[in-house]
Amino acid sequence: MHCIRVSHQIPGDLVMNTQTEEIIKIKDLLKRYPRGMSVSEISSALHIHRNTAAKHLDILKLKGDVDRKQIGTAKNYFLIQRVPVSSLIPYWPEPVIICDSRLNTVMITEGILSILGCSLDVVYGVEIQDIPISLFKDPRIEELCHDAVQGKSGSITIQSRIRKQDLILRITSIPVVFDSGRDGAALSFFDETAMRKAKRELLMMKQHYNALSFGQKEYIVHINPDLTITFCNAAFSKRAGRSEEQLRGMKFHALFPAHTHDEIQTLFEEQMAAEEITTAELTMIGAHGTLGREQWEVRGVLDEKGKLLAYHAVGWDSTELAHCREQLNQYHKNLEDIILERTRSMQEANRMLMATIRDKEELEKELLFIQFAFDHASDSILLINEEGFIMRGNQAAADLLGYSTDELLSMRVFDINPEITPGVWKKMWEGAYPGKRERASAVHRMRNGSVIRVEVSRSFVRFADTMYFCSIARSSQPREEETH
Repeated sequence: MHCIRVSHQIPGDLVMNTQTEEIIKIKDLLKRYPRGMSVSEISSALHIHRNTAAKHLDILKLKGDVDRKQIGTAKNYFLIQRVPVSSLIPYWPEPVIICDSRLNTVMITEGILSILGCSLDVVYGVEIQDIPISLFKDPRIEELCHDAVQGKSGSITIQSRIRKQDLILRITSIPVVFDSGRDGAALSFFDETAMRKAKRELLMMKQHYNALSFGQKEYIVHINPDLTITFCNAAFSKRAGRSEEQLRGMKFHALFPAHTHDEIQTLFEEQMAAEEITTAELTMIGAHGTLGREQWEVRGVLDEKGKLLAYHAVGWDSTELAHCREQLNQYHKNLEDIILERTRSMQEANRMLMATIRDKEELEKELLFIQFAFDHASDSILLINEEGFIMRGNQAAADLLGYSTDELLSMRVFDINPEITPGVWKKMWEGAYPGKRERASAVHRMRNGSVIRVEVSRSFVRFADTMYFCSIARSSQPREEETH
């Protein structure tokens, strides 16, 4: 039997983890009491020393996570979200005015003087409502600052005339905290004049275009260079049997039989090299499974440098016209030829249907093979989300830890690896990106409570816009040790 020597010295990282856990517990406690709690109430509820609780609250106050109010002789703390001024200034992209708790301007960033059209002495060191610019005479600005000092953010939109120009400014208030721990307010100025003007012009153009396209029987489709649909009219929506929202983002050629995809690709490639309209007659399958024909005209939309931005496609059902041409040709043939032609069309439709079925069968086989390989891998494989929940686990993981695969799905990473705390887990996810890998020695806790040593290969993977933590583990100790 192996003996483990226990040291009576508390490691520094354990003290740090303990402090972090206590701070987290304080924040969780204040979430349940939004009206605030005193230092004594917090220390009593969490069973920690009053001085320790006061120290943690001072740290949270400097970080802008809590606020303090004097209620009688007691000081109550409650959760609030303040941004440290030292963190806001370097990274906030828009012009900002910083005020102290008395609403005096104490800082400004680049761009403010340009927007307001004044010098520094006009703005700096005066109360926000006393700035001699008509914009600041609006009482809502003083109210924004006052609310931000109290910890409440807000936003207003003001139209004002500055430097003989009519500007539309969106002013957002941000609760901030100075390095000294004092509260303050930041006013961020967003110049939305050009954006509002562009939106009005775009809306007018859309209204004109909709008026022109309303009631059109032809199909009108706007297509990106990668052949994804961005707009279609009601006629094309009806033809496709889907709404415009459902069609937006689909590939244009996905609405046609597979054997026409090369023809469609050629149609658009020719348009990239030509300035005039390109045309093509394409086969389509109707709502009842019948083959039909459509005539399409494609025109490229270019920018001022001649770069292709999109395609404007117009189409119409030419099935009846095609049938008329067929009938004219069939007048010179007998009935047997007509039956043969119809049979050939049905066979072609059947072949396309069978090809689609075969493609789906191959895809199902491939998915089954991947699942089989995952379930029968010799190493333990666990997929874990950012919250620490196990999303997938193979049979080897269940055998190694003594659980069933269904039981693994109800567990978290902290249940498996006792060395990983919520703080450590959060740190592991900082800077995570798909493909990030590392190898490490770790421990896993089995169902019977024993802890085993393992060699772990860790990596981050992304699927469907979600990042997962992939842990592949193999026991690194003799089998007899795992059973003790």
